[in-house]
Amino acid sequence: MKKFILVVILVMGLVVRLKDFNVVPIDAHPMRQTDTECVAYFLAKGKADFLNPKACLMRPVSNTDGYFFLEMPFYELLIAASYKIFGFYPWAARLVNLFLYLIGGVALFGFMSKWWNTKCALLSVFIFSFMPGSIFFVGHAIHPDAMAVSFILVSLYWAWKFRENGKIMNLILSGLFLGISVASRPFGLICLPMVSYFLFLRKSKIRDYLILVILSVVFYGYWKWRTEKLGLNMDWENWVLAGREKLFQWANFKNLIWKNVAGEVMGKVVSGLAFFGLVISFIKKDRRIIPLILWMVGMIFYWLIVPNGNITHQYYADVYIPLVVILGSMGLGWIFEKSKIISIILMAGVIYNGIRTSNYYFGNHAGGEMEIKIAEDIKKAILEDKKIIYLAVADSVPLSLSHRQGWMLGEWPTDVAVHIWAFMEMRNYKFDFIVEPKNRTDIMTDEWNIIKQNYPLVEELETIRIYKYR
Repeated sequence: MKKFILVVILVMGLVVRLKDFNVVPIDAHPMRQTDTECVAYFLAKGKADFLNPKACLMRPVSNTDGYFFLEMPFYELLIAASYKIFGFYPWAARLVNLFLYLIGGVALFGFMSKWWNTKCALLSVFIFSFMPGSIFFVGHAIHPDAMAVSFILVSLYWAWKFRENGKIMNLILSGLFLGISVASRPFGLICLPMVSYFLFLRKSKIRDYLILVILSVVFYGYWKWRTEKLGLNMDWENWVLAGREKLFQWANFKNLIWKNVAGEVMGKVVSGLAFFGLVISFIKKDRRIIPLILWMVGMIFYWLIVPNGNITHQYYADVYIPLVVILGSMGLGWIFEKSKIISIILMAGVIYNGIRTSNYYFGNHAGGEMEIKIAEDIKKAILEDKKIIYLAVADSVPLSLSHRQGWMLGEWPTDVAVHIWAFMEMRNYKFDFIVEPKNRTDIMTDEWNIIKQNYPLVEELETIRIYKYR
């Protein structure tokens, strides 16, 4: 019976993740999604490889090959494989997300059924399936968080298996899956204290801790070392480190906890259940809360490292999903024992809140339809191996949708500055075309009139004008 219920829950989770299943990735966080998709596209096309991934947006301006070392491309490699099998369709990329959701759900059930009980295991999978951030980021968005979150759950499963039988292969698998998660999104390291606690319960040797720690950081460590060795300037990535001193200002902290984490990613109903589960565990003096407390301590260090990312981008809160799912299942499980009617009402609330809140992420962002048209015109007029300066500030989406490499306007030297001198400097980087979108003007008219005197207009389409380098 439990397997049947598990299958029903997972199928329901699949159904809610089929929304907009075959639309291009320009809903929430479109630049991040289209960057990720481009990496997978170039891998599938053979124009890049695993150790030298490339994206369409070239940052900083000196990165003329478009190398993309933001994460180790395990996730993008799966999408590339799906592209090769099924073709270059959005649904082919999202099949990978569904697979990762199922893997994470099954691992979560296996872990919770052993650590807690079958009831909490089923409830945890239910919450995981309908949490707003999980619906979008672990199922829909073309974003490495799908792998990072799911593989944390897989790591927890194998860690508990090691806790049970002491087989070293289980520990190795736990470390490897956590390592791949961390290489995809390094913030998964905050759950390392919880996994280590399971080793403590087994009275493991120092060797076991070393295996776990080394495997957890080896891929990420190698990637950072490789980036440094290649001499690539990745300073532009450090924008997430801004604003540390503002974290504990009340307005920012309230925004982080109430709006971002509790509201948009976890959902208010699930957040309430998680808080209730935490309180009940303290009251009952359940020792199983200890590793979860250690995990929460890891969250504080995380806030001190990337607070601005937490505040402004929902996906920086995705790493909390496994923790909140576990706490929520504890709270809902206790309520289920006391009143099945109330628990059923709360479960309905989880579904409603999850679907309703996740709708916030779906749908094209402002100007999305025009960006699709611009990308289509770029595809028609410019060959895939040509490099473009796209005259838009902080918007690389048309470049990525057209799978053309190039630069956008912004702050020098990360992006092309909106000044004449910047275009003179860009001549050193051998761009091929300048593409001017007709729907926006992000460079001063006087400066643009002077700049374009040096670049003949070679083609005008419905949405863009194309100027050629000479």
